[in-house]
Order: sequence, then C-alpha cells, then structure tokens
Amino acid sequence: MGVVVAVWGVVVDVASFWQRKLRSWYSRKSPVELWLDILRTAEAFEDWEEAALHLDNLLGLDLWRNNPASKYYDWRLIAERLDSLASAREDGNFQQLVNLLRSGLVRNLGNITSPKLYNRSFAGTKYLIEEYITQIAEAVEDIRALPTSPSAIHGTGPSLTTQMKLDCIHDTRQAFGRSTLVLQGGAIFGMCHLGVVKALFLRGLLPRIITGTATGALIAALVAVHTEDELPAVLSGDGIDLSAFAPKTGTENGDVSSFHSRWQTLLRRIRRFSKEGYFLDVTVLEECVRANVGDLTFEEAYNRSKRVLNITVATEGQGGVPTLLNYLTAPNVLIWTAAVASNASLPSLYGRRKTTMLCKDAQGNIVPWAPANTIDFRHWTHTSYSDRDSPLRRIAELFNVNHFIVSQARPYLIPFIQSDMHGPSLVEARSKTIQVSAFLVRMVGLEIRHRLRQLDTLSLLPAGIRRFLVDEQVPAASMVLVPEVTAGDFVRLLETPTRETLDYWILRGERSVWPAVAALRIRCAVENELDRSYQVVRKFKAPGLRRKGSMAASMEAERRERNGAFGSIGTDVDAS
Repeated sequence: MGVVVAVWGVVVDVASFWQRKLRSWYSRKSPVELWLDILRTAEAFEDWEEAALHLDNLLGLDLWRNNPASKYYDWRLIAERLDSLASAREDGNFQQLVNLLRSGLVRNLGNITSPKLYNRSFAGTKYLIEEYITQIAEAVEDIRALPTSPSAIHGTGPSLTTQMKLDCIHDTRQAFGRSTLVLQGGAIFGMCHLGVVKALFLRGLLPRIITGTATGALIAALVAVHTEDELPAVLSGDGIDLSAFAPKTGTENGDVSSFHSRWQTLLRRIRRFSKEGYFLDVTVLEECVRANVGDLTFEEAYNRSKRVLNITVATEGQGGVPTLLNYLTAPNVLIWTAAVASNASLPSLYGRRKTTMLCKDAQGNIVPWAPANTIDFRHWTHTSYSDRDSPLRRIAELFNVNHFIVSQARPYLIPFIQSDMHGPSLVEARSKTIQVSAFLVRMVGLEIRHRLRQLDTLSLLPAGIRRFLVDEQVPAASMVLVPEVTAGDFVRLLETPTRETLDYWILRGERSVWPAVAALRIRCAVENELDRSYQVVRKFKAPGLRRKGSMAASMEAERRERNGAFGSIGTDVDAS
C-alpha cells in the first residue's frame, strides 16, 4: 500500500510539473509582445527607439526599409540625386553642389514626406530617404565650411567671400521655407504641449517659431521666453511655478479627494466649460502664466531667447488690432496679457469678461495698450472660418513659414482623431476588435466634423457648438500630433495641477512625438542645418547689419546714456 501511495505521489508531482510548464509556455508572451509592452510604457526616447529597432528586426520591417523601391514616392529620382550629390561632394565641385541644392529645395521632393512611408516601420522610413536627407544636410555644412577670402573673384581655389557665402546660404534658406510649432487648446490636457516641446527640443527638432492658441498660448509663452540653457529645467517641470494652483479654502481649488467634492467640482467645471470653453478657472491659469513669464514684452522675449512667439487672438470684427501678435506686430505688448486675450470668451453670449491688454510705454511704465481699448476679445472657436484662417496665413507671410507642426490637445476632440505619423505600433498592439472599434469611432467623428463644417460655412452653426470643429485651416503642409489618452485620463480634468500631474502629462506629450521623430527629421533636418549655418556665417560678417530696437527701447537707451549708463540695444537682423 505504501508503494502505491509513493508511486501515486510521484505521478501527481510529475503531472503538476508539466501542467505548470504547459501553462507557463501557453501564457508566456512572445518577444514581439514583450517589446510592444516596452514600446508602450517607455519613459525615455532611447528606450522607445531600442524597442522600435528590435520590433523592426523581429517583424522583418528592416528588410522593407533596406529596399528603396516603393510606389508611394519617386525612389528613382531620390537615388539619382543622391548619387549626384555624393559625386559633387567627392569631387569638391562647389558650383555643382550649389546647383543641386537649389534645384531640389522642396520639402516633399518626390513625395518623400508621405505618411504611408512612416506608418510601416516602427523606427523610421526607407534608408534611401534618410541617406538623401543626410547628404543634403552635410552638403550645406560643406558650403559653410568652405574657406573664405577678402576677394575670391580672382582666386584659383573653391573659396568665397563671407558675403557670397552668406548670400548663398540665406537665399537657399529662404527658398526652402521654415516651420512653426502650433499649440492648440487643451484645458488641462494642454500640459501635453510641454511634453511635445520637450521631445522636439531634446531631438534638436524644435522650431524657432512657436504659435499658441487659447491654452496653447499659455504654454507657448512659457516656452518662448526662456533661453536654450533654461529650457531643460522648464520642460522637466522643475522651473515651473505652480503656486497659483495651491489649495485655497472654500474655493474650487480646495480638496477634491471626497466623492462629494469631486462631484461638485465636476458640475462646476462642466458649467464653466459650456460658458467659457475651459474646465479650469482661467484666472488661475492667468496667475500661473504671469508668475512664470513675468512682465516681458514680445520684443524683450525675442531679444532674450531669439525665438519668435506668436499668439493668436480673435475680436468681434473691429479694426486696429492684429489677429496675430508677435515682436513685429505688437512689440511692446506684455505677453501674459496677450495670452489672456487668446483665452477670452464671447461677451455677447456668455456675459462680459473684459480683457485688458497692457504694454510698456517709452519710459518702461505698464499702461493699457491703446489699440485694444475699444476691442472686445472672444474665444477663437466663436469665429468664422475666414477669421480663423487669417492668423496662420499671416505667419506664413511674415516669417516665410510653409510647414506647420500642430500639437492637438483638446479633450473633446482627441477620441476622434489620430496623429498623422503614428507608426505601426497602434495597429500591432491592438486586437482586431479594438482596431475596428477605433476605426468606427474615428469615422463617426470625421462625419460629424464634416457636417458641422457645412453648417458653419452656411453660418447656421451656433457659436456654442462651433468649438467642436476640429482644426484650423492650415495654409500649407502640416503634421498633426495627438496624445494617446485613456478613459481614466478624463477623470484627471477634475484634478488640480501638481508636480505629479505635470510629469504625467509631459510624458504623455513626449510619447505623442516619438513615433513622428523619423518623419520630422526628414522634414526639418535640412531646414535646421540651413538655419545653423546661417547663424555661424553671420558671426563672421562685419557688425554693420543690425536691427534697431523699438522706439520705446531707443528712447530708454538715450535716457540711460544721458544719465551716464552704458548699454547696447541693437539686435541681430533676422536672428530668428
């Protein structure tokens, strides 16, 4: 009997062992699933990129990248131009190199920016396209590095005068065009914009022209007033003052930990959203942006950071106030008041909330900005299509912008839209059921947008509903970045911003950029190298080409000189 029990015990142990092994084998994730998990949960671009490269290798997508042929772009044209560029650089043929650059100054040459080329692989696009852009950028660098001489007209070698080189790079830069980052709305989701800016900045892809609308104007102001050295601390959240959101007894910013408090906060913010277009108290946001931006004007911020800040505002049709505020159109206007004006609502519908724009006079005193004294500002979503077109078109006219990078963070639109360059990660990571559901939701959203747009064209759409029109009409090539949010993220609309929530949204914003990094490099690498080369060559130019400061700054300098002070207010021309 004892022998039978012993044998039975051995059988049970062996069966249990193999049962565990089979269960472990059956439930074990495949390498693809493991790397997809790392891709979705990565907290740094380097981790995300490593996962993307492994997935390309496991799924054979690196073979697709190695094969230059594709029906989505003219790969023969790109291959031919790549060979010509390589030959011209190897032979040191400067004239041919310049001619090749000038003849191909199109961001979408041969359709190389088609989204279909960037949603097939996780880590990038065709190696041919990447090599071509690298060769173009290095060719610009070669031109910048050419030796200069006082007079190269009778020279025997490939040398230029500094002025000739400056003219060549300037004309090439002008022909290629420039990019701007547009930050659109977002309520508390607008904190994602900080993550978008951070990801672009760390990859060297942040445009020097930044545009903000509504909540995006607050974030754009926060970013554009800081120098390159200050931005890392700001974008990590360490340099941001959130004291304006500190709990106040008896106010909406008090403790919302209990269910009753959350419910009351929800009702209050829903009422505010229906009237003002925001979940958070706009006055608190105003205090926050003023605490972080200070009383800087557009021109002072530009002279400090060399970044062009644009803030769009909407009025009720009166003339005298530009719809686009920057260091050219409103140099002495305080930035924080312009950001407040961009967040203004329509007084005739929702009660008057007077927005006063302030400026600095010749003595540096803060006074009301005269052109805006009789103007009522309104929220941009309450304007017509033609009104909403004009600010972005004006940016294109003023700064030669032909490429728009749009960060879209409006909470009521995110479920219906998707980033243009989302990569295959969203497709590979979801089941077929989730894929179909997500597709149907987007199709319904697109159909609703289309019908609302038709009503808006006929002026039949109430102002309170117009906010659900998804995007502004972008007058040139564009790329839309959309953070991926979950249903639980909408509960965070009830939370008071803290350092923890700020870190959370910054990471969300970063993740929305990482799948688009390869596409942004193709679109912006040449532009960035042209800009960098132009700034380097200008330093060797004799300091005679200077842009005068504003009249107020000039008068202030004269006053200081009379008092014995010493200073210079000149700023570089076209430093942006």
